Amino acid sequence: MNQSLFRFCELCLLLLSVLWSSLTWAAEPKVQILSPKNDSRITQEQNRILVSGKVASQAARSPNVDIFLVVDVSGSTAQYAGVDMGDLGQVPDSFGFGRPQISIGGFSLGQPPVRNLRNSILAAEVGAARRLLLQLNSQSTRVGVLTFSEGAKVVQPLTNDFEQVRRALDDILRNGPYGGTNMAEGVRTGISELMGFGASAKKIDAVKVEFLLTDGFPTLPIGGSRRVTQEDTDLAINAARLAGKAGIKVHVFALGEEALSYPRAAVGIAKASGGTYTPVSRPADVLAVVENISVVGVDYVQIVNQTSGQKATQLRLAADGFFSSAVPVVEGRNQIDVFARASDGSNGRDSIVVFYQPSNQKSLELEVFLEKEKKLQLEVERLGKSQADIQRDVERNRQDSLSRPEQLPPATEGLPR
Repeated sequence: MNQSLFRFCELCLLLLSVLWSSLTWAAEPKVQILSPKNDSRITQEQNRILVSGKVASQAARSPNVDIFLVVDVSGSTAQYAGVDMGDLGQVPDSFGFGRPQISIGGFSLGQPPVRNLRNSILAAEVGAARRLLLQLNSQSTRVGVLTFSEGAKVVQPLTNDFEQVRRALDDILRNGPYGGTNMAEGVRTGISELMGFGASAKKIDAVKVEFLLTDGFPTLPIGGSRRVTQEDTDLAINAARLAGKAGIKVHVFALGEEALSYPRAAVGIAKASGGTYTPVSRPADVLAVVENISVVGVDYVQIVNQTSGQKATQLRLAADGFFSSAVPVVEGRNQIDVFARASDGSNGRDSIVVFYQPSNQKSLELEVFLEKEKKLQLEVERLGKSQADIQRDVERNRQDSLSRPEQLPPATEGLPR
């Protein structure tokens, strides 16, 4: 009797083990090396090769990704970003484009003055958007842009043409900051565009997300741009709840001390939609953390040449799951393994074999990648803090935000915010 019971328990454990293994296998992230192809023969001068591909969790419904950049252009984004943002191209050194100045009793309304547009929070938002754009894959990823202040305006519908997106970001800088913060309208307009109800062409088979960059909190439509109300905050969170029900995550970047002083809307929008909340006390530091968001549920990739034991250098994992890296190789046969870890802790892998032969011919593709990586690294170094230090600040700010008492900020008598 005892022996029969033991065998029955043993069988149950075996069945559970098989079931668990199948569930674990099903949850593995998808890893695909796109270049080079398996058994490729590579002849070049450099002893590193460019390896690129795509990763995604099983939860990612499609290889296609739609990202809408939702950019706060309210009056307070004229404030200093914390560091000089560097050369952003042919943009004005001061505001004054597109918005009229109205003077009442000697007090100027409209867009606030600033000495140098390149130093503003708005410039940090646009710089982060440009940085993100550099890493995405235009073949399967569409990007759109909208701004919000008094209301919301689509400045670029979803497109695979990233040059159009860059021009739209230039226009945002030229127009400058203006007015209050209707955050609910910004989130709702993003939903409409991603669902194909606005100016953007509808695409059913795509992972849909919003990247919301803001330096404050909702002050419209109830607060009249001068004060924060529970109603405006609730409207913004309810809009994000609708986004979540539509399968759209809203990833929120709260920039600056004012945004962190009352983070209820930013935290609530991220939570209600299933997105992430990234609080950045010095707005310029958003350039170092905007790329940490994974739209496809995979947040870690490692590439190893198993033949030599060397790991890849300059590894870049984009928000849409595309990765590129420079992998050291040795003469002859090289086995390259790519390991990926999804947000739920599950792991996936892909492997190829390539044959390398030294020559006097350089790989232009590799040189272009390394040059782009150098520029991205210099951009972070210009911030004056390491990426690790900035990330630690974000984690500390996140904990502070979650424990901060919900006390409404005082009304402002200055420019709209």
